[in-house]
Amino acid sequence: MQQVLGYSAIKTGLAWLAASITSVALAGLSQALVTRVSAKLVLAAGMAMIGGGIIWATAVPVHGHFWHNPAGPFFVAGAGTAFAFIPISIAGLAGVAEHEAGLASGLLNPTQQIGGAIGVAIASSVAASHFKTLTLAGATAPAALTGGFQWALSVCGAIGLAAIPITLLLVRRNEPTDASALTTEAEPALASAA
Repeated sequence: MQQVLGYSAIKTGLAWLAASITSVALAGLSQALVTRVSAKLVLAAGMAMIGGGIIWATAVPVHGHFWHNPAGPFFVAGAGTAFAFIPISIAGLAGVAEHEAGLASGLLNPTQQIGGAIGVAIASSVAASHFKTLTLAGATAPAALTGGFQWALSVCGAIGLAAIPITLLLVRRNEPTDASALTTEAEPALASAA
């Protein structure tokens, strides 16, 4: 946005709020769906929205305008983050003994940070490589930057969509439900022990 469309840092930050506000607005719905449906299905839906929103963003042209082009993908990917990150947290802590909850919670954040760092490394490498190729072929800087970002977004979107079958295979369906049942059963025992 800043390098191709010439947005200021403030205008770019405000544009990114579309994704953040959407994510925050849908966090409660995501949590409710996890407890009513399953973490697995909500997480898969979230990854589909993230991957789809990112793939949609690859269609943004060099001279796009926020409300005509990138706004839609920002809202879809923002919704996807709510439906992906909330189930990950719930599933990651489900079934963990109370005395180990801090450890499990502490492992979630570094895992997300490491995954994000690897994603940024892959995306920036793809974008820079394709930018250089297009520049050497005679493309203008804005066109080369857009082309590089489109390739990087394609890779990121493909990774997001590839997470759907992985989610369906690896996340156990009833884990959060089982954990809440265990907590409910343990409460009377703790009360009688006190």
